[in-house]
Amino acid sequence: MMKPNRRQALRWTCSSLAMLNAPALLLATEAALHASEPKVVVPSYNTLTDEQEIALGRRFAQQVAQEQQLVDNSLIDAYLSGIVEKLAKVSQRPNLPYSIKLVNTYDVNAFSLAGGFLFLNRGLVQFIDSEDELVATISHEIGHVVGRHAVNRILLQFAAKRVLDTVLANLGTNNGVVEGIINQFGGALAMLALLHFSREDELQADLLGFYETLRAGWDPHGFLKLFLAFQKMEEESGSHTNPYLASHPPPAVRAAAIRQELREVKVPADAITDSLTFQAFKLAMNLLPEPPKHAPER
Repeated sequence: MMKPNRRQALRWTCSSLAMLNAPALLLATEAALHASEPKVVVPSYNTLTDEQEIALGRRFAQQVAQEQQLVDNSLIDAYLSGIVEKLAKVSQRPNLPYSIKLVNTYDVNAFSLAGGFLFLNRGLVQFIDSEDELVATISHEIGHVVGRHAVNRILLQFAAKRVLDTVLANLGTNNGVVEGIINQFGGALAMLALLHFSREDELQADLLGFYETLRAGWDPHGFLKLFLAFQKMEEESGSHTNPYLASHPPPAVRAAAIRQELREVKVPADAITDSLTFQAFKLAMNLLPEPPKHAPER
């Protein structure tokens, strides 16, 4: 099976329903953003300590590792971890034990868990062309962690099912109670699919990532390049819907927000856009085993 490149990925997706709201979102976004990094407000119902959030995220990460095939490659892990370390250090939550794993699937996606556990799909890496696009992708996920978007919505789900107190009481144990509750939702990935981040969450994660990228020394134009590629994907894909695009604001809206920030900040002339290490990293993925085939639907 051939690995999907950007042009092949163009056939996969469309977000036409989201585009119906693009003009209004575009105007609202441009009116609201003036080169200011978002200040995260923690909702009153989220009373978790960092230690509790990390423990919760670790439980989900362990479940994800059972449900997905993760790539075990020391060179790939070291490269991705180096990027995460630099971005996390200049984020608004630098003290979390961030980690990242590459998922061996051609699905175009990335996601983050409570406490700083990040996952990046092989298909999304093969879609992008340069290191600044990769950094934009990763910093967006760190932005979700900084904004506490995943943990906020997980807490609401647990509270709605009246299991939140039980989860919190068992975070420090290995008795399987927390895992059993996660499985009641269909497993970690199924529960994460129910989170449904708001468009405000996604745009906030973009901007938090934008400023992390800038401070860490990469060129934040990578966000713009990435969103324009997604926009092209959307326009050329026909009637098929890619879940990654469908769950995010339209690429045109995200690109407009980044353009606004780029007009207001000074990007250093030596900001990193690409590297030989990134290109070697992409080539190394060609040596990885093929992803497991999806089970046929019954």
